[in-house]
Amino acid sequence: METSRRKFVQLSALMASSWAVPAWAFADAAPVQAGPGAAPLPDAVYTLVDYCLNTRFEDLPADVVAITKTQILDTVAVALPALGADGIKQVYAWSRETGGKAESLVLGTKQRMPAEKAARLNASMAAALEFDDTYEPALMHASCVTIPVALAVADFTGRVSGKELITAVAVGTDAACRLSRAGSPGISPFIVGWDPTPMYGFLSATLVAGRLMGLTREQLVAAVGLAYHQVAGNAQASIDGTHAKRLGAGFAAYGGIVSARLAKRGVVGSDHVLQGVKGLFKQYHGGKYSEDALLGGLGTRFAGLDIAPKPYPCCRGGHVAIDGALDLVKANDIKPGDVEGVRVYSPPAEIMLLGAPLDKKQNPKTVVEAQFSNPWMVAAAIQDREVGLRHFTDAALQRADLRALARRIVTVEDKTLVRPDGGPGFVRLEITTRDGKTHDKLVKFAKGDPKNRMTPEEYRNKLFECTDAAGMKRAQAERLMARIMKLEAEPDVSALNAAMAVG
Repeated sequence: METSRRKFVQLSALMASSWAVPAWAFADAAPVQAGPGAAPLPDAVYTLVDYCLNTRFEDLPADVVAITKTQILDTVAVALPALGADGIKQVYAWSRETGGKAESLVLGTKQRMPAEKAARLNASMAAALEFDDTYEPALMHASCVTIPVALAVADFTGRVSGKELITAVAVGTDAACRLSRAGSPGISPFIVGWDPTPMYGFLSATLVAGRLMGLTREQLVAAVGLAYHQVAGNAQASIDGTHAKRLGAGFAAYGGIVSARLAKRGVVGSDHVLQGVKGLFKQYHGGKYSEDALLGGLGTRFAGLDIAPKPYPCCRGGHVAIDGALDLVKANDIKPGDVEGVRVYSPPAEIMLLGAPLDKKQNPKTVVEAQFSNPWMVAAAIQDREVGLRHFTDAALQRADLRALARRIVTVEDKTLVRPDGGPGFVRLEITTRDGKTHDKLVKFAKGDPKNRMTPEEYRNKLFECTDAAGMKRAQAERLMARIMKLEAEPDVSALNAAMAVG
């Protein structure tokens, strides 16, 4: 799209045409250049703000529009059945008890609450069942933040068209993925210790909210500065398997909308958000970041095209193991009773998150622990030859067959399985049967990855699994899906939000 290229070259002289960064060079915190003859911008946050405010629907390539609508549909679908999930139901009850102005709908209901409260709940719902899509190069779950924020703000402003919603989500999601990939390049964020979704979600939520609320450039820079003052999100919740993992996206969504609302009233945050002496890349990443990953090809390359939808409701890092187990049991007709033992070989980040300590992973006591357990995921795949929402419930945790099989699955670290281009690592699976045979499988790219896409039938089945679990009648689900797929025709998105109420 050459028109967009000419437009955005004025924003930064440092833009490049590719995501690739030779040797992942680390950039110094030098002022960003705004273009030939222009004064240097004080921080790269100005470039991102200009991008998010100035991009029009007509600037988006057709494939970006299509994938953004799919991501909106996916996020709504995975959020709908989560309202009664542990951690979420408590946030819902507390949000209703504490009240406030009735501005935005809770997805799937007729309940309204302040926009930031609704976004907090909806984003947490979108993340809770671990069914939300993933930007694999940086392990970023952008959609579960940007989309609930966009829907909540559209609801309370009451003047956001489908085209404007698509544009805000597309650029906000792109910014979230760029931010997460730029930080500590070439190193898994979970090795560094951050959970990128809430961490960068605060900033991307603010960019989306600020655009839809009509903030000026100065106001939106101020808002992102306020959001940076709230940035948080570490990997410990994922390692421990607690409810906190479900709420990170919600905290980011809430903080982003509050930051935008305060900035619109004149509250000012730092404008050296990313490259300042104590800016995000210095303070959180020790100055190690890639400016090209952040700004390269801005306006011509969209990270949303590389986001992978999940076919299974559990940590994305375990999907390669599930795919391997399903392939082996189906290809060799292996029955659960035939299995003597299973060895799951994974790289260090996945071992830390999904494989250790082994006793805990073999005996998950909570749903969140099961969502982050390779032994549990593989046991479900072998036992039932599918993995779905029913395998991550309190009832499933009591199943004697799954528990017994999970205890026969061990995890082994293998540094050769690190994915060289970033993202979830590869897996090697060995299933030993009681007749002494060993069946092995190497899986590099999980189902849903751009290199291994889900089929339309698989994706449709996922959507109906979610809407069925939410209690939505099939006819309503069909209408909702069709409407989102024609989102650009919606004159006011608040009417679409109302159509999502179950029942």
